[in-house]
Amino acid sequence: MPMDLAKFQELVARAVEDRADLLADPALNPEYKPLAALIDNLLRENQALRHDHRIAVNYIRDKINQMLEVIGTSPLKPEELDEKNLIGLDPLGIISQSFTQILEHSNLINRNLRLARDETRAIFASVGGGLLVMDNDRNILAANNHFREMFSPGADEIVGKRCYEIICGNENQPRESCCFKRMMASGRLASLPDWRFGDKHFSIVATPIRDSLGDIVKCVVLYIDITELIQIRLALDEERERLSTTLESIADGVIAIDNRGSITLMNNAAAEITGWSRAEAVDQPICSVFKVADQGDSRYHGDLLDEIIANNKSKVERLDNTLLLNRQGKWRDIYLSAAPIHQYDRSHAGTIFVFRDITREKRLDEELAKANRLDSLGIFAGGIAHDFNNLLTGILGNVSLARLKTDPDEKNRLLNETEKSTFRAKGLTQQLLTFAKGGMPVKKSVLIGELIKESVEFTLRGSGVSCDLKIADDLLPVEADEDQISQVIQNLVLNSRQAMSDQGGVIELTAGNVEIAADQEPLLAPGRYVKISITDRGSGIPKKIIDQIFDPFFTTKESGSGLGLATSYSIIRKHHGNITVESKRGKGTTFYLYLPAAREKPAAAPKTGTGVTGGSGRILIMDDEELVRKVTGSMLEHSGYDVELADAGAEAIEKYRKAAREGRPFAVVLMDLTIPNGMGGKEAVAALLAIDPAARVIAASGYSNDPVMADYRSYGFRQVIAKPYKIGELNEVVAEVIGAED
Repeated sequence: MPMDLAKFQELVARAVEDRADLLADPALNPEYKPLAALIDNLLRENQALRHDHRIAVNYIRDKINQMLEVIGTSPLKPEELDEKNLIGLDPLGIISQSFTQILEHSNLINRNLRLARDETRAIFASVGGGLLVMDNDRNILAANNHFREMFSPGADEIVGKRCYEIICGNENQPRESCCFKRMMASGRLASLPDWRFGDKHFSIVATPIRDSLGDIVKCVVLYIDITELIQIRLALDEERERLSTTLESIADGVIAIDNRGSITLMNNAAAEITGWSRAEAVDQPICSVFKVADQGDSRYHGDLLDEIIANNKSKVERLDNTLLLNRQGKWRDIYLSAAPIHQYDRSHAGTIFVFRDITREKRLDEELAKANRLDSLGIFAGGIAHDFNNLLTGILGNVSLARLKTDPDEKNRLLNETEKSTFRAKGLTQQLLTFAKGGMPVKKSVLIGELIKESVEFTLRGSGVSCDLKIADDLLPVEADEDQISQVIQNLVLNSRQAMSDQGGVIELTAGNVEIAADQEPLLAPGRYVKISITDRGSGIPKKIIDQIFDPFFTTKESGSGLGLATSYSIIRKHHGNITVESKRGKGTTFYLYLPAAREKPAAAPKTGTGVTGGSGRILIMDDEELVRKVTGSMLEHSGYDVELADAGAEAIEKYRKAAREGRPFAVVLMDLTIPNGMGGKEAVAALLAIDPAARVIAASGYSNDPVMADYRSYGFRQVIAKPYKIGELNEVVAEVIGAED
């Protein structure tokens, strides 16, 4: 049965799918044979094309895998890229792009390599020493300019030569001390700290360069010129030797310590003074060897050393107030100074102590000072004896004459002269007390203008010198002891008068108010002051002695004692004031006094007279001197008082108790402050006030250095009176205390 069209189409479809041969089918309708033949040819051509496609696909896959291997990637697996997607790729584009990336990467690596090469060349050229690169046969491969300047300046090219031809100056073999030889023998870096080449010194370091197998194939050798360092070291050694010789030749002890306080250096003198040998002392703590203390406290303590070591910025000096306890347990007087040791960067590296045993010198100085004091005391005693003898001559002479006179007026005149001489003696003793670091001022508010006038008139009386007084009308009162300030004015005016040789002339004295600001005058506190200026037109004071004029016993006068200005200075300083001087040779001298202004106005001055004003009441007098007790008692009895006497504090207290029990109490007790080997007034008044808080007690003393005289109320006294005193002064003080309200 002939094959219909549907059957033929089915055969053709199967043939296309299975690639079967259509001509093999005998049932093929003849009319379809031309078409079948055409289809068969097409199938055969298609089969050939398929074969070529497989070859192309395999080729592309192989080339892609080769490319991946070149760029370091694993080959493609079939499941990672099928034929359809593979055919859609642009292999040439991929290869081109990959090779572009490879080339860019290669160029980057080359640029980095060139940069590294340039950096290496720059380092090679600029390194501070000479650099030499050699192979393991000592052939020079490269050398920098520093190397050429060191070993072959102006020579031909040295690359290709052996190192010992250039460095050792030998064409056959290197020196025995060859650093390269040491490196090759040890297989590691080798060094030569000091290698001599001509008059130069070098430090050499040879460093091996190895290949991937670890074999040494090259070597880099560095040469550092240390000639200057060697010269400095030699100079330092010479300086150290000189220092060592110097330290051993001086008499001063020298000890150096580090920051830990351990001894690093000690000379022979230090060993001798401390009693420690250098071998024993080095590395010991400083406080174990160098035991020092303040002279005021001979017990050893480490605070002094700690204070000196802590002060690491400046030199410390402790002159003659330091003691050293040596190893034998003996105290030595030393002069000590210390200074910090600084490094180049000014950091603290330690401390150096320099000290000298001045025990013998100090003993000699003390003996000399004793001798000088005795000499000064002789001058002082001579001047005082002279003045006292003059006063005693006047007193004894007037008393002797008074005995012979029968005329009452003449007797009174002589007694008045005796009284004046006595009070001049009182002023002299006051001067002695002031100079002897006593004489504490009994201060009160004083109008000083009148005091200045009286002092000047008294001092210039009978001389050819006058005074031009300029005292401000609004002059402030001062807080002062009238007697002491009067003494100062008299001393200064007398000094000016003597500078003008008593031959005439005018002393200028001005007094006015001034305000002293903070830091204006170093010795004065800020506040209001009265300034007194005393100017003469004498020859002036030489510059070389002007700083000594306030020193005790210093005088340029043959008959002078050197006490006037020293006493004046002491008085003014105790008043919290100051005294200064200015002088020009041939022009004259000016003294300036500053006294603090008083905060309160002066109290009204008591009425003065002969002092024979009467009174009434019982008075207890306590004094250790029988003569003083009797004279004081007689004065008060003459004035109408009932008097009882006691020679010490205990007796006075017992008599005060007894009088109170008997109903005959004392109105006033007059107590001497100083009772040798007994209870004085300061102790007795406290006990007396414990018995009777209303007791009225007056302090009396021949010493004004006792603080009671300056601040008597704080100790319980109602008033004070200084010995010697006149009957009028005594009566005024007693009457004031009796009449005062509680």
